[in-house]
This record gives sequence, structure tokens and C-alpha cells, in this order.
Amino acid sequence: MAEQTPLASVDDVEALLGRDLTSSEAGQVDALLEQASALFRKAAGRDFTPGRYANRLKVNGGEIRLPNSPVTVIHSITDDDGNAIDYTTFGSTVTTCLRSHKFVRVDYEGGGEVPDLVTHTVAGMVARLFNVDARAKAGMSQFQETTGPFSEGGTFASWAVGGQLMLAPADEAVALSYRAPRLSNTVVHQ
Repeated sequence: MAEQTPLASVDDVEALLGRDLTSSEAGQVDALLEQASALFRKAAGRDFTPGRYANRLKVNGGEIRLPNSPVTVIHSITDDDGNAIDYTTFGSTVTTCLRSHKFVRVDYEGGGEVPDLVTHTVAGMVARLFNVDARAKAGMSQFQETTGPFSEGGTFASWAVGGQLMLAPADEAVALSYRAPRLSNTVVHQ
């Protein structure tokens, strides 16, 4: 597996904030970028890092989708017993003569540059955390203040409460858009 580096940089976070980081934020930002990158990678189902990968994948209708695209070279495809499997490729899709209940082990090189949208999304997760209202960070989910005839109230987003780093719904939608498409189920009767 390739060495995993954060999908965004401190400069990306500062650009989204429109300011330099405070000393408190600067002490947290590297760990938060690593955590945000790990959350995004898990939701996306891929690494966004060039390198060599070894995956055990299920064959579906004679096809296998490799998660870390673009695929540059396939070193080997074997079954669980270590027997070589014949295959053809088209992009990140591998076609074999195996049936849908089989699993294969694929050793390949893939991945490429981190897309700008991924960088902006991960940096945005961290920047958003630095801008969370102090009341939400303290765990308050809603508030109501009244002074004389004036009142103010509000509700904080669930991802903001507690000041924890997590994928907001829009972040998750971006991550899911990078998942390898699921193959349709193909049933062959003989």
C-alpha cells in the first residue's frame, strides 16, 4: 500500500479561512488534516495516492473494479489458492472468465494526483471545524437568548456539536462520487 499523506495542506486550510492560523489552530492542523483525509478515504473507498496495491476483490459478472484509479500496471491476478487468472483490462475494470461467487487477489499500481475537489473538501472539513461556534464546541445543540423585547435562537448542525471532525453531508456526497461504481449483478443459468 502506498504511503498515505494528507489530501490537503495547511496552506489549503488557510486559503479557505482567508487568514493565517492561530497558534492554537497551528498546533492541531496537521493531526486534523490526517484525520480528515482518513475519513474521506474511507468514505470514498480509495486512497488518492499513487502506489502499489494488493486487494482481494469479488468478481461480479466476470468483472472486477479496481478501487485506486487510474490503473497504470497490473502485476498479477490470482485466485485464493494462488493460481494465475487470465484477464483483460479496460481502464480500472478487469474482465475475467470467473463466475460471480469468486474472489481474486490483484497486485497492481494505480492512483494519481489528488483531484482539486478532494483537496478543497478535506481542507474545508478542517477549516469548518476552526469556525465552529464556541457554544456548539461545548456541546450545545440549540440556544435561546432573550434581552428585553429582543430574542435570538438557533440550532447548530449535528456535525458541529461537540467540535468533532466528521464528514458533513456534502462532504460525504463528494467522497461517494469517487467510489468505484458497483457492478450490476449478472446471473447466468446453465
